[in-house]
Amino acid sequence: MLSKLKIKYLNRFDVKLTISYTFALFLISLILSSFYYYRLEHNLLKQIDRMLKDEVNELIKEIKEENHIVNGCKRFSEDISHREFYQVVFRVMTFDGILLWESENFSTILSKGVKEKEHFIVTTDHRGNNRYRIYETRFNLNDQMSFVAQLATKTKRSDKILENSRENIFSAIPIVFLLSIFCGMYIAKKPRKILQNITSVTRKITSQNLAERLPLPPSQDEIRELTITINSMLDRIESSFNEIKQFTSDVSHELRNPLSAVKGEIEVVISRKRDASDYLETMHICLERIDDLIKMVNDLFLISRFDAKKYELELGRINIADLLREMYDFFLPLAQEKNIDFNIEQCDNVFAFVDRHKIPRLLSNLMDNAVKFTPENESISLSLIEHSHEAELNISDSGIGVPEKHLKNIFKRFYQVDQARSGAEHGAGLGLHICKRIVELHGGSISAIKNKPKGTTFTILLPLNNKTT
Repeated sequence: MLSKLKIKYLNRFDVKLTISYTFALFLISLILSSFYYYRLEHNLLKQIDRMLKDEVNELIKEIKEENHIVNGCKRFSEDISHREFYQVVFRVMTFDGILLWESENFSTILSKGVKEKEHFIVTTDHRGNNRYRIYETRFNLNDQMSFVAQLATKTKRSDKILENSRENIFSAIPIVFLLSIFCGMYIAKKPRKILQNITSVTRKITSQNLAERLPLPPSQDEIRELTITINSMLDRIESSFNEIKQFTSDVSHELRNPLSAVKGEIEVVISRKRDASDYLETMHICLERIDDLIKMVNDLFLISRFDAKKYELELGRINIADLLREMYDFFLPLAQEKNIDFNIEQCDNVFAFVDRHKIPRLLSNLMDNAVKFTPENESISLSLIEHSHEAELNISDSGIGVPEKHLKNIFKRFYQVDQARSGAEHGAGLGLHICKRIVELHGGSISAIKNKPKGTTFTILLPLNNKTT
């Protein structure tokens, strides 16, 4: 049990964050302390070395003024005998190692003359285990003979400073470690609380309350960006869920009405005995309604393939003018039955990469709507115009038109302008949505505007060199 609690505790976000903070701070503190200690030691040695150099120069000056090694050394020894700090001992010898002068106890310091012109070393005496900094250099007297001067001083004072610094560093590191843990837990508490709030709110979100959103934190940081991203994702999920609910409701409604009508027709015809012509007429009516249902189901299946991005166009370089004329010839008899002036105002030969099966479907839906909702003795005009990079197709009618407030919604699935399109001519509201999806798959656009004084114009723009599906 304790092991599980321990694992759970260590897996907490704030604990992991605190461990990371603590490790990083501890490592930085260790690096800075080492650098500080190194710089302090270096500066202390430089200070001693500067003093030793000055003292050696003073010794050499005394010797040259006396023009005698021993007399100069005695005079210099008297000068330094009263010093309280950084007491020095020295000796002078020939370059061959013959000793000419040596301070008391200097022999305990392990150092020999060297061939270099000058250098510094640190050594320890035999008896007191005192550390010494020694400076050795060569000098000439009367330009005849070379001598070696060695000057040493204890590093006790600087060693004490370094020892105190080490103790302070070793004392400070545990304090820094504890403070880093405390500060890390305190700093990590806020983001952990925000994440707990995000988790709590998201767990409450179901299909029944998709409108629930995460509260935005006041700080402008990554947590706020994450919250905005999650809220945006919830917006998209809610929108998709509402579309699915609306789609399900619309499909149910559209299927229920024709099925109820078929059921009603059958119930009427079997309510009493009838002759064969009545049965045959009822069967024809039912068959027409079933055909409408099959068409709507096929349209829904096509839309579902569009939504799933599983539909690929069979593109080929085709003259759109030929497809337009074919559809014009098909709908011309229907227009003539209503005495509609149906004509092609302009038809350029426009070659483009399009789907030979889907473009006729697009034209058929638009022309069918135009003929269906244009009253008798009105007009419908078609035009196909070639531009530099796209083809423009216009289908304009002088029918009952679409009110301005409905124009932005007419391409949505199942959307119907009920006030204008009701009764026998009432459709399922899928045709224009399919038109929009077909055009978009070709990389084009479709729009509708209200004509003055009446009617509607649908404009389709298709790229001429679109080879993508």
